[in-house]
Amino acid sequence: MEDEDLIASDVANGLMDSGFDVACVASERAAEIWLADHTPDLAIIDIQLLDGQRGIAASRLKALGVSFIVHSGYDPEFQASVFHDTPYLSKPAPILDLVKLANQVIENQVRA
Repeated sequence: MEDEDLIASDVANGLMDSGFDVACVASERAAEIWLADHTPDLAIIDIQLLDGQRGIAASRLKALGVSFIVHSGYDPEFQASVFHDTPYLSKPAPILDLVKLANQVIENQVRA
């Protein structure tokens, strides 16, 4: 979930190159529609989306039991509580760091 096209493209391509299946959305509304029919294994979410930074999509992910990584220029600790205590990489983060963290989060899910 990323509102900046270039960043979304870079992250998506890096994840796909590492074997992930990827879907991209740029707004809380688009995420809501997508999540109505899909449950991802993991999400990477920016705090600021096209229609604001309300955390609706993050709350929906949490309700579904989907782990997510915050990839944002905004510090999660100063945002809605749904963003607290989640894996976080500040923008701009190297794609390989994001892929590594995504793999770690998925490995931790499998172990749990």
